Amino acid sequence: MKQLSLIIISAVLFNSCGNSQTDTIKQETPIEQTAPQAEKFIKNVDAATFKELIEKEDGIILDVRTPEEVANGHIPNASTINIYDEDFEAKINLMQKDKTIYVYCKSGGRSSQAAQLLQKNGFDKVYNLDGGTMAWEKKNYPLTAPSNTTDEKIQTVSLADFKTMITTDKPILVDFHTVWCAPCKKMAPVIDEIETEYANKAVVNRIDVDKSKEVAKAYDISGVPVFILFVSGEQKWKHNGMISKEELKKQLDQYTSTQE
Repeated sequence: MKQLSLIIISAVLFNSCGNSQTDTIKQETPIEQTAPQAEKFIKNVDAATFKELIEKEDGIILDVRTPEEVANGHIPNASTINIYDEDFEAKINLMQKDKTIYVYCKSGGRSSQAAQLLQKNGFDKVYNLDGGTMAWEKKNYPLTAPSNTTDEKIQTVSLADFKTMITTDKPILVDFHTVWCAPCKKMAPVIDEIETEYANKAVVNRIDVDKSKEVAKAYDISGVPVFILFVSGEQKWKHNGMISKEELKKQLDQYTSTQE
């Protein structure tokens, strides 16, 4: 009888241990969580809304009219690329794709086409000015006369010449720039000040990426203005978009202290 009891107890304990082991290794299948998709849109907005948006949000204003139309005035701080240019898509791909684009033309037709091309090329958020500059002027909003000043410091170089340029014995800051880019134009006076202040310690050059296509391709230039700091031909630092003078000096100071 005692032997039978021991057999029963052993069987119970065995089943109990077996059940415990199963509970231990049982795991719930993790639920995969999908990252939220970035919002993509093209929105047609009236002149009042367009003006409000460009005044309160950080983005790029894009005028796609012809040079003759732009000569009569453009919305302040606009970059200007003629939609009829054969390299229109190549030029828009030099802009920062993480920025919201505010596009316009004279009446809204060409800018609607441009909005589609912008989205096709990876710009997710695009506002189109419904009625274009005609609607803008009807509201008595200002247009700015384009500057006729030629940037005498901007250079066109071949890839071979550029590689020779950056092998100088001083650190070299290169501003990759286009003549139609409003943020590039805003940065030009800052770069000129840097050039003056670091005259004995560093070299500062401005390169036209529209006309120096080999260089732009070799150094993956997009999102103009782009700033790259080279030391002895080697890239040490890169920044896309506008930047403060203080930050530029901070980067230069890391490599010019030994020049003094």
